[in-house]
Amino acid sequence: MEEKKVKKVFVSGCFDILHGGHIEFFNQAKLLGDYLIVSFAGDKSLELHKHKKSSIPENHKRKVLESLRMVDEVVMGDYLDELGLDFKEHFLRIKPDILAVTDDDKYGVQKTALCQQIGAQYVVLPKNLDFDKISTTEIINKIKHATN
Repeated sequence: MEEKKVKKVFVSGCFDILHGGHIEFFNQAKLLGDYLIVSFAGDKSLELHKHKKSSIPENHKRKVLESLRMVDEVVMGDYLDELGLDFKEHFLRIKPDILAVTDDDKYGVQKTALCQQIGAQYVVLPKNLDFDKISTTEIINKIKHATN
């Protein structure tokens, strides 16, 4: 009897302060396969590409992501040679079946080309939330400007 191949889904992002939109993205991505790998941007990647420092330390970010029930594996994106592809080395090593992104991803051309290198499917997921969207930047601004 032939063993069923595990369908691996890969996602990447900053995930600097985890919020409901991230959780929904992970849930949608997990539905595409059996095994979800989440790559988060390391401190150097954030500084180089987003020109900002991380809000929480890398080891804390990893621990939070690893604790989510839909996440099977967590890797840190620390490849700095190509904009938007800090996860490239992990992606080529793991060889997932699918790279899932959100519909506002800015690196579609680069990510599609990366998928073609290993025959992975590039899947764009819509941001359909049943609650108001919020970004990490908006959360940080709310905290900075909170009044009692």
